[in-house]
Amino acid sequence: IRDRRRKMKYRVVFQGNRVVNQNWEVAIFQDLGSSPAAMEAGKAVDCYGSIEGHDCQQADAEQAYVQADLQGPTTCVLLPEEAWPESWKGKYTKPVVVLRKALYGHPDSGTFWELHCDRCLQRGGFQPIESWQSCYWHPKLKLFLIVYVDDFKMAGPQQNLSKGWDTIENEGLVIEPPEQQ
Repeated sequence: IRDRRRKMKYRVVFQGNRVVNQNWEVAIFQDLGSSPAAMEAGKAVDCYGSIEGHDCQQADAEQAYVQADLQGPTTCVLLPEEAWPESWKGKYTKPVVVLRKALYGHPDSGTFWELHCDRCLQRGGFQPIESWQSCYWHPKLKLFLIVYVDDFKMAGPQQNLSKGWDTIENEGLVIEPPEQQ
């Protein structure tokens, strides 16, 4: 009997310790890096959310990295057997496929997720705060949003928070239902 309150998660990780190029040499990546919001930004959003008539909520992105496309040089991976279509069983022994999504563990996945997230947020009217990485202001809704890797924290007028979350989802980011902070 499955308890609906239980949440099961499954994670596939890019195993970066065994990566080689076409000549079987250790592969080198750009390792562009990402810039998550600072701790001070989290405190600032809490402060903004404590103003009378305001509130603060938090939501996580669902499988954040794989929401972004993998960019750069073509990366191929050995597909684990549990991920094979039924028609491949008995036909292939070690199938190699092109990696199309920014899989967790790939050195550049964080950067590609961050770029994807930034594009989606800006399309929805969230403007980056120049002096603070991964922090956004929505001038119409008066919402302050910070993004720490795959965690979103938003504060502002109570009546605008659900509009802000809807805007984020409407622009292509898949997030879990927001929770009160």
